[in-house]
Amino acid sequence: MHKRLALVLLMPTLAFAQEPVAPAPAPQVVHAAVPVVPDWNVGAGIGFMVAGPSYSTIGLGGAGGLAGLAGVGSASSGMSLLPQPRFTVLVERRLSDQLFLTFQGSASYSASQDDKNAELKGHYLALDGAIGLRRVFNPRGVIEVSWFGNVGVGYTNSESRTLGPVYDPATGSYSQTMLAKYRNHTFGVGAVTGLTLERTLIDGLALRLSSGIVGLNYGLGASTVTTPMEKTDRQHSQFDVGLRFSPSIELRYAF
Repeated sequence: MHKRLALVLLMPTLAFAQEPVAPAPAPQVVHAAVPVVPDWNVGAGIGFMVAGPSYSTIGLGGAGGLAGLAGVGSASSGMSLLPQPRFTVLVERRLSDQLFLTFQGSASYSASQDDKNAELKGHYLALDGAIGLRRVFNPRGVIEVSWFGNVGVGYTNSESRTLGPVYDPATGSYSQTMLAKYRNHTFGVGAVTGLTLERTLIDGLALRLSSGIVGLNYGLGASTVTTPMEKTDRQHSQFDVGLRFSPSIELRYAF
């Protein structure tokens, strides 16, 4: 009787001892999220350059981190020295964490006409394109600082007309008439280097400020000056090395 009672009491204990114990689950490793770095940048914006009276000048400037080429000049036509707005486009391809290959282009156009005399009019057109490299010193910093270097080509076409006193031998007096018409075509090649500052606004969208600093270029051009008495054609060329300052501002989208 005592043996049967002891056996009944021991059976649950033996059954528990024979039941396999499940191993404790291994702790799961939580990996930090790795940010996806975009490989492409596209941008558009506006820059400024000064068009001066020197008919053979080809300028190099910063076009949104892209510092393209743009010709300036009007065959000594007295063209305004006010900054000419330049619209820019940019495409960049990432080569490494800090290096980008850049493609860029820009265009500038302005026209004017006198309110009192329809013959007094003029225009200015500049087109340029460039390819280069941009290296970021502090990737994904609060404000990214980068260096760029570009080579490119540029073309300009300009025309202006002025009125002035012209001597009339028949009357022995001066009359106010069309004094001169200035036409100018220039073509240039060159290189420029400068700096870019970029601030991310929201994910994928950034504001970029840039300007060329130092550049060199070689330009060829042809100009025509027409007056009531004669027509003069000129060919000219120029090589220039020096400072370049043409600030630009762009919105850039990365994907």
